Amino acid sequence: MGAQEPRMSPRRVASGLALVMTLAVCAGCRGADDVAGMKELQRLRSGTVDVVLLSPREALHQGRDTFTIEFRSTSDGSLMDVGGVKASANMPMPGMPMFGSIDVQPASGKGRYAAASDFSMAGTWRLAIEWDGPAGRGSVSFSTSVQ
Repeated sequence: MGAQEPRMSPRRVASGLALVMTLAVCAGCRGADDVAGMKELQRLRSGTVDVVLLSPREALHQGRDTFTIEFRSTSDGSLMDVGGVKASANMPMPGMPMFGSIDVQPASGKGRYAAASDFSMAGTWRLAIEWDGPAGRGSVSFSTSVQ
């Protein structure tokens, strides 16, 4: 006679399903926690849009760094879908300015973007952020400290 396969109890199956569903719900809620613990470095207004720069540290850092850019409605503070976003960075210097790179990609949910930067040296950098989409076309430029 062949060996009989062990049978899982209904209680064990229910517990397993509950665990899987809990993990799925937590994964779906991840977007709300993406900026938990982030510090607001800059907030700029362009028309009806607030552009918010967030970082896990007190400032942007020299070399490769990551930060978050949010676009919020000035009327109620909700995240806004601004469509395509581009950013650039330069450091004014005598003779020839230095250029940094910023790659911006959509992050969790509308209105939130992940930025990967590369600043070759510490100091004051001039950043420009442009967008074009459902909220219209707009831009902001500002100086920020890179440490």
